[in-house]
Amino acid sequence: MNTTTVTLGVYHAALLDYVLRNSESGLARAYDLGRSGLDTGCGLLQILHVHEKAVGIILNSPALDEDIRRRMGSSTRFLSEALSPFGMATDGYRHLLKTR
Repeated sequence: MNTTTVTLGVYHAALLDYVLRNSESGLARAYDLGRSGLDTGCGLLQILHVHEKAVGIILNSPALDEDIRRRMGSSTRFLSEALSPFGMATDGYRHLLKTR
């Protein structure tokens, strides 16, 4: 991680580790990444964008069937759209706090 955002490399490594091991420590690492991102001003949609890219890297594995790749890509785009209003509300709330 750098000082302003969650980097793709760090996020991808953590996500891949969790996908392969499915451990509680992996979820704790995800929480820590999210918390660090929040503390450094990273927005919800920025985290989602990094997640989408990391999933894309994982899905490019030659071991995956094309239909699975397509469905996972679609589900990520759907999630992104579903979370967009939350991101806008969060950004609006942060802006409001800065103007006080």
